[in-house]
Amino acid sequence: MYLNQGAYMIETSQLQVLIALSHNENISKAAEELNVTQSAVSQALKNLETKVGLPIITRQGKSVTLTDNGMKLAKVAKQFFKRIDETIEQIHLENHEIKGKINVGSLYGLGKTWLSSRMLDFLSTYPQLEVKVSMDFPETLIKKFEQHEIDCLILPEQMVPAYAEKRELHSEFTTLVSPSKFKINSKSDLKEILSHPIIFYDNHDPNFYRWCREKFGVVPRNIKPRLVVNSFGQMLHAVDEGLGIAVVPTHVLKRSIRRENVNSFGKDFEVFTNKVFFAFHPDDADNYKIKELYNFLLLVAKDL
Repeated sequence: MYLNQGAYMIETSQLQVLIALSHNENISKAAEELNVTQSAVSQALKNLETKVGLPIITRQGKSVTLTDNGMKLAKVAKQFFKRIDETIEQIHLENHEIKGKINVGSLYGLGKTWLSSRMLDFLSTYPQLEVKVSMDFPETLIKKFEQHEIDCLILPEQMVPAYAEKRELHSEFTTLVSPSKFKINSKSDLKEILSHPIIFYDNHDPNFYRWCREKFGVVPRNIKPRLVVNSFGQMLHAVDEGLGIAVVPTHVLKRSIRRENVNSFGKDFEVFTNKVFFAFHPDDADNYKIKELYNFLLLVAKDL
């Protein structure tokens, strides 16, 4: 297939080489991804540079980096192939089928405790659809979203990129949990609560401090947690073992096998933390797959 741009005749295979290099930065890895020889990749790049009339790569040893011109061309190439895929998918939709791929990005916590299982349900509804759930840190997810490697994001409102379209999914709450042997109840004040050993999600657990501020109007200082663990599931395990108190998302507690073994204190001890949004690229506003996924997640988000 060729793209006719006046005097240029750019082959789509050359654009595929450019895209492969944009996330490999290595001729051999790009060739492996495309299942072609290294010489074929090198020749495609040489021909593409001739047709464009500008350098599109720089070489440093075995590493190959795209120039600014190359990055611009790679970005347009990704959008071109995406549009081709969407057109094919639209043809299937007209025949009452949903096919193709969709890549959803989420933070580890929500991804593991809720999104992954919900996507299995979504796949059972659309068995011909390929779904990938990418769980990572916000900066990595946003970078992949910018590069169109991720189609949509499930993120707290403050983390959603300003340029993205967004739709609200649900409100997230946190709650205090304690071992049953600790003498904490719904009337306990902050001083009594802080007299017990504490489990943090990370070294500066924002959920814990926010919970204290919203519940008691005070942000405690100089807290030295007994345990720091980067997993809500493991935090609940530690609470169940009697190691300390913790603040966890309510949706995690509701799904935990340990919810019956730890103490929580009802709505009075729940604190609103943020709204979670479904974000997508503005040019996907009419994408049927994106619409269907959002509507599905919005429906099942009611059980959070």
